[in-house]
Amino acid sequence: MFEDQMIKVATGLAFIIPGIFILRWLLNRSTGSPEEWAEHHIRILQQKHASGEIDDETYQTRLKELREE
Repeated sequence: MFEDQMIKVATGLAFIIPGIFILRWLLNRSTGSPEEWAEHHIRILQQKHASGEIDDETYQTRLKELREE
């Protein structure tokens, strides 16, 4: 009986642990690294500033926030 429970636990872990790694890989692949995310948003911020959508103060504030993350 104890052996059956251990087999069930081992089988469950054999599916759960790789599943966690695959999920993390998929999430990282779709969102990218934090550095890539920040660079993407900095480019958008630069475009908005260049087109006049945001003023210098807002640009500097948001840029500082993105670089601190």
